[in-house]
Amino acid sequence: MLKALKLGGLVVLLTLVAIPLVLAGGQAEPADAPDEITIVVGFGAGGSNDLSARYLAEALGEQGITANVVNMPGGMGTEAAYHVSTQSPDSHTFMWAHPLIMLFEPAAGDRGFTIHDFTPVGTLASPTFAIGSRAGAPWETLDELVEYIEANPGEVVLGGQGEGNMMHFIAELILDPDELDYTYVGLGGGADVALNLTGGHVDVGHLSLAAARPLHQDGDLTVLVNTQILIERDPLMPEIPNVVEYGIQGQEPHPLALWGPEGTSEELIQTLTNAMAEIAEDPDFVQNYQDIGIVAHYLDPDETWEFFMDVEENMVPRYKDWLEAYLSD
Repeated sequence: MLKALKLGGLVVLLTLVAIPLVLAGGQAEPADAPDEITIVVGFGAGGSNDLSARYLAEALGEQGITANVVNMPGGMGTEAAYHVSTQSPDSHTFMWAHPLIMLFEPAAGDRGFTIHDFTPVGTLASPTFAIGSRAGAPWETLDELVEYIEANPGEVVLGGQGEGNMMHFIAELILDPDELDYTYVGLGGGADVALNLTGGHVDVGHLSLAAARPLHQDGDLTVLVNTQILIERDPLMPEIPNVVEYGIQGQEPHPLALWGPEGTSEELIQTLTNAMAEIAEDPDFVQNYQDIGIVAHYLDPDETWEFFMDVEENMVPRYKDWLEAYLSD
């Protein structure tokens, strides 16, 4: 059965199978453009990873590049990444993925691929996450929260998106459990975190800014800080400080980039990345992304590789040490 979901003018069909998105619309196709590409998303239809890929596909269609978005959920996106890594370089198959899939999951164990099995096309999207607190909490800022935990050891409960993953790691970079005595509870995901925050079952939570913003506006929770890594203040809530403004290196490496199998032709990559650069300047596209809580921010192939390699060099080793200690407790 098909179900239609309309977001920001884009109608998304949700099914249990992959849904092609044919968007060329009869426009003249540039001579150097591919006839058709496939963008594989490692999560189900309707989420921010999926919707951001579909907005990209729609925008590529307006530039004469037909894009099919295929959902292949499983293994926190790693099943899709493994699939794409095994495709021929001339298959016109690409992966829409962030460092959680490309770096942190392979660092946690053998996933059958590494980032070095891929070629970057460009970065275009960066979801923003946040630390929020329950309504009526006796603190209003991150500093006040830290002071409260210090004065009331063992009292505060932090709800996070799972355990032992990158998002848990980020939460503990912001609120160091070696220095602060609180309880961490792994929940099912951002929606579960929001439900437990608004229900008063946890005091603090880690969730997307897009999910937190309407609840903040309704007074059901308070957003304390965002963890965006590409910019400091998110246009969705420009009044909310970035965690780096507190001197905490807890910015979340979550930007989404397009990746081809290693050996994908430079000509094809250049065609696609040039299109992405133009798309990032389109006000309607930027607004579509903002409506789903994503910052439209373009990085070219070299900048994308540099960003991901910086994460691999400077953050992944810390994550591996943290994970080993966490699993040994």
